[in-house]
Amino acid sequence: MNFLVHALRTGYPDLVIDEHTPARSLSGHAGKVAWEQALWPRRTRGAVGHVPYLAPPLLAPRAVVTVHDLIPMAIPAYGAGRGQALYVRLVRAGLRRTHTLIADSEWTRKDLARLASVSSDRVHVVPLGVDTRFRPGDAAARSHARQRLGLPERFGLFLSTRDLRKNLGVVLAAWPDVWRICRLPLVVAGRSPREESRVYVDWFADLDPSADDWLHVYGPVDERDKPNLYRAADVFVFPSRYEGFGLDPLEAMASGVPVLAANATSLPEVVGDAGQLLPADDPAAWSDAVSTVAGDSATATEMRERGLARAATFTWARTAELTHAVYQEAAA
Repeated sequence: MNFLVHALRTGYPDLVIDEHTPARSLSGHAGKVAWEQALWPRRTRGAVGHVPYLAPPLLAPRAVVTVHDLIPMAIPAYGAGRGQALYVRLVRAGLRRTHTLIADSEWTRKDLARLASVSSDRVHVVPLGVDTRFRPGDAAARSHARQRLGLPERFGLFLSTRDLRKNLGVVLAAWPDVWRICRLPLVVAGRSPREESRVYVDWFADLDPSADDWLHVYGPVDERDKPNLYRAADVFVFPSRYEGFGLDPLEAMASGVPVLAANATSLPEVVGDAGQLLPADDPAAWSDAVSTVAGDSATATEMRERGLARAATFTWARTAELTHAVYQEAAA
């Protein structure tokens, strides 16, 4: 949201933006709901309020609500549990009462109709932008990043959370063939969900001991290190089964990394023909694609160039322009 606010203030200096965040005393689920459904609507009375995430207030029909995804409704495991199920019912009711919605992708717009019975003519598709921190580095910068972060000389990268929908298993199943063909190791980085979580998956439980040769596992990555991690990679793999937008492959493309992504949900809208779109659950397709990119410098160079060109079309200035137009419509 900070990127959007900055872009709005830069592009529309006459637009009055008053940011409201909940007080620290409003902790826990009850405080969250109280803020979303009562306190925030009261503070924004008489103005166009923008809720930048999936928390539509029942009693603020002029609010603009941004829906990044509908994961709790689309994948049962993410919406399970009594408290979560009740909250999803509240969200669904709020979505039906909200007059103006923003979706990050055409996929999410269709999901709103399919899963929440929201008429598509109330939903504006406004893609996200990519932070300018994500840009290519020269060979010396890539080498320095590898050394500083303790990375292999060459590697494929999976950088994301490691929960159920991220589908890391297909990459792990594909990589022994990648290693056999081109000796490219795999770096897996990012946080894993808590073990007690319903979406926790121990992706590494059944790996063959030979994985010690090709697999490097890292924990959470500091946001300051993400650009360098992308730049240092030879290929980025993103087999997620569900994304409301797909910011990770966009950041990778902007960093000059060839991208392989699942041909699922919103990812084709983001990646387009700049990367390769693969079946989400076909390890052979993933091993073939990774081996081709890793072993053919001409293919890798072409994918980098296409990715950079496509990423350049996703700017926060464009997001701000489309969002401002939605504000004007809501105000009218």
